[in-house]
Amino acid sequence: MVYSLTTGWFPPPSGAASADGLVVRVVECNANHHSCAGVEHPEWSNAGALAVVGATLSGAAPSAEFVSASNVSWMGAQPPPHGGSEALWGFADPRVAVRARGAQIEYFLTFDNCTTNCFPRRTTMLSTTLDPFNASAWAFRGPLLGASAPYSAGAALLLRAAPPHFAFVGDSDTANAINLATSNDGYSWVLNTSSKAPWMSGRPGMWDESGVAPGPQVERLSSGDYLLVYNIDTGFPLKPGPLGRCSVGWAILDGADPARIVARAPAPLLTPVMPWETCGGEAGKGPWPMCQEPEVVFSTGMKPLGGDKFLIIYGGADSVVGVATVAVTFSR
Repeated sequence: MVYSLTTGWFPPPSGAASADGLVVRVVECNANHHSCAGVEHPEWSNAGALAVVGATLSGAAPSAEFVSASNVSWMGAQPPPHGGSEALWGFADPRVAVRARGAQIEYFLTFDNCTTNCFPRRTTMLSTTLDPFNASAWAFRGPLLGASAPYSAGAALLLRAAPPHFAFVGDSDTANAINLATSNDGYSWVLNTSSKAPWMSGRPGMWDESGVAPGPQVERLSSGDYLLVYNIDTGFPLKPGPLGRCSVGWAILDGADPARIVARAPAPLLTPVMPWETCGGEAGKGPWPMCQEPEVVFSTGMKPLGGDKFLIIYGGADSVVGVATVAVTFSR
């Protein structure tokens, strides 16, 4: 059985057969919750692999291609060894940003290289391409923040018409804080070290006090400002309450200076409430008996729908992919 987790969205290149593109984190099993004996692809276990699939997300019934070994891609990098060792690494939490390159679209994929469940080692990587459905067309560019960068856990990119470009980078395997990095070309990034404090942290006494993690790519609003969707992760063990394990929030960034937060969610945007998100509060319960992580909604994908409306794409219970439509009203 293959589980679909966090998912990044991208607009397909001109002439593609699909209306939408998805990069999906998939795992075949997770030894924390059920047996991994006899699985076909142990290199998809725990940390996971990435699959690029076509989808149609418009209309009342969103649909996507089934994941199989044929659409798993290692994004230009060498794949992990095929074996059952706990030291196996995999790819996790894809996020896709795009920019125009002449008449074509250039795709920037950030993802995490993890051992087992992404601890003690996790590094945010970058790959780029002009043809996302062609596995051999991806160029693996290595660690987003360089070989000597500290532990990093995902990056939401903002690629602008002119530099500087911005990366909002997580610093924890669950959620702690988001750091800021900048780039002049989109390929080489420098972490902002001018302040000892993280760029964004949890707020004491607020719904996100446990810490924050990056969400999907950052998108522009009609006001000229930017929408940043972010996640929380309350960690292990699961804490009873309406937030569940993971929930989703938002922030508005200044259009002239995206490093400046001008508004932030007073309450979560999405919390786990559906049966396939909560799984009865326990792995293996609810309508999906093989549910991997109960009480989870965690987003790494977002599709602009026009008119400041967006489709939020998220992982539910670390087992399925869900979508939700949101509309933004913001003025200053």
